[in-house]
Amino acid sequence: MKILLLSYSDYNYDGRLRALIDVFSQIGDLHCFVRKAPMINNITTCDDNYFSFIIKSIAFYKKNMPFDLLVLDNRKATIPGLIIHKLFKPSFIIQDSRELYLFDEVNTFSSKLGCIFERMMSKKSNIVICANEYRSIIMKEKYGLKNKPLVYENLRKLKYDSEQECKEAETKFKDYVQDEDFHIISTSGCSNKRTTDILVNNLNKVEKKCRLFLVGDSSKEDLDIIQNIIKTNHLNNVFIFGKLNQAELKYLISKSHLGIVNYGQYDTNNKYCASGKLYEFLYEGIPVVTTTNPPLLEMCYQYKIGESDDTYYDAINRIMNNYDYYKTNVIKYICDHSINNNDHLIVESILNYLKK
Repeated sequence: MKILLLSYSDYNYDGRLRALIDVFSQIGDLHCFVRKAPMINNITTCDDNYFSFIIKSIAFYKKNMPFDLLVLDNRKATIPGLIIHKLFKPSFIIQDSRELYLFDEVNTFSSKLGCIFERMMSKKSNIVICANEYRSIIMKEKYGLKNKPLVYENLRKLKYDSEQECKEAETKFKDYVQDEDFHIISTSGCSNKRTTDILVNNLNKVEKKCRLFLVGDSSKEDLDIIQNIIKTNHLNNVFIFGKLNQAELKYLISKSHLGIVNYGQYDTNNKYCASGKLYEFLYEGIPVVTTTNPPLLEMCYQYKIGESDDTYYDAINRIMNNYDYYKTNVIKYICDHSINNNDHLIVESILNYLKK
């Protein structure tokens, strides 16, 4: 089976794209056309603007057709997907909807157009995939689908592609982690929509000496707010890093004791989040403190791998004071929930559809 996966994402920073490549590599002869990626067999890149990506992805499909299966990763793949559907009539299309943006909840013209295109594509796709059961139920209703989308949870583990990457990450961060402090990491950057301001404001209420690592992209406005809180509260234990590659992120998480998984609840997409960062923390063996979004609250309640608390500090203190208990539960969870098995389940579901 010859497969084409289209994605306007960067392989180096996108865990779900890497996971989808792993999955569809098990199904057939996979070819990928993506925005950015290292030099890997069967992956073609288009490090260019979005309009160019649309044109070049259509040209790539035409040049290399026929394909037995077209896979569309995320919303920005839906426009070339719709054009390819119109021009070439692929025999089978799978759409992976990692986000859940709804027309009535987005504000910009481009976002509303994205909602329209994604919904159109979902009606033309043979299979729609989403990232948790909450989203599957909502999408069936809101998109008017005949069937619930298949669920492919964001279980994933970070990895080093080479020993050199690991050494470079160690060199970059070793001075931040060679101490006896309790290390807390958040990969939401300085996002205040995700209440990072509350986290930093309440850091003085944490009972034991700690360090907080803030990792990820931040707007200037959000960065200024966090830096002002740091200055006002006289904090010398908050370290702000920008966007990290996979190896750097893995190293810093592996040297941390606790991960912060925080989302807003101001729209459906965030309220019913499907957090990949949650699993990145768990598969590095560290407990989590999450906001009280239903999927995160359910995970903490069911598996005791962390605590949910929108003020953060109470949950951090509870985990600090009983760390071995939560750590043991995390190890049990990752032993009982294999990434390979998660991949196998979605592969089997897709193959069953293809056989029909």
